[in-house]
Amino acid sequence: MSMFVAFLFICINGLMAQTASPQQNPVHLENTEQFPIESKYVKNEKYIIQVSLPIGYKNSDKSYPVLYVLDGDKSFGMAKEISDWLSWDNEIKNIIVVGISYGKGTNIWWEKRARDYTQFKDTVYYYYPNAGGADNFLSFIKNELFPVINKNYRTKQDSNAIMGLSFGALLSSYVLFTKPDMFKYYIIISPSLFWNDNSILKTESDYFVKHKELNKTVYMAYGSQDDNDWVIGPTTELIRVIQEHKYESLNFITQVFKGETHISVYPVALTHGLKTIFKR
Repeated sequence: MSMFVAFLFICINGLMAQTASPQQNPVHLENTEQFPIESKYVKNEKYIIQVSLPIGYKNSDKSYPVLYVLDGDKSFGMAKEISDWLSWDNEIKNIIVVGISYGKGTNIWWEKRARDYTQFKDTVYYYYPNAGGADNFLSFIKNELFPVINKNYRTKQDSNAIMGLSFGALLSSYVLFTKPDMFKYYIIISPSLFWNDNSILKTESDYFVKHKELNKTVYMAYGSQDDNDWVIGPTTELIRVIQEHKYESLNFITQVFKGETHISVYPVALTHGLKTIFKR
């Protein structure tokens, strides 16, 4: 082999080595873990529970508030990172973030969230034939998820929060007026309150007949570019009614974000919601 050919061979092999694909490994979120819970309340369902622990958790003996995140398949990473940034800058307390997920891909998530986050079969909206399983899902959270989280992590059980978007916010609104003691704090973003002909308004009205006090902190927000019939109209009406009823001990904060849509409002409203309910 001539010197030129040998030199060319070395150059080609070096170039190939430089351009070869690096070893690819999965991305991991720091201070997180996950595990399954098979539910006896939701038939044939095994949920994937994702947990993010605050910085310094393992080196302390402190207990922490817990934020329960609906739509964990899509929202857990965002909620974990936003809360980490805010707590790192001392804008909010350190919290534990728990995502409730299905772990079977986007299509399955989309189908099952409609089952778990809606309290009724809708009267006019037929795209979700499996809808109406909210009470079973809430039984799972209360009787199966809460005990596992409280047993395995250092939690402040009187400081639970729930956060949801769209159908998740519909569910959070439903919990507020049917099972309010499940959570102390509520972050309700872009709620799809049109469901079942705006029946959440009747749910609130039924609650008010028997209860004049609501010792909760509720943050409710949507974007000005959201759908008027699905979100803005019924949410505006619910806000008006809640304010009119003047519940004792209720800390009720609302925001409308100019120029934001049903989806784009999510991270900004979540940031403001966290700063509202977990402010140092």
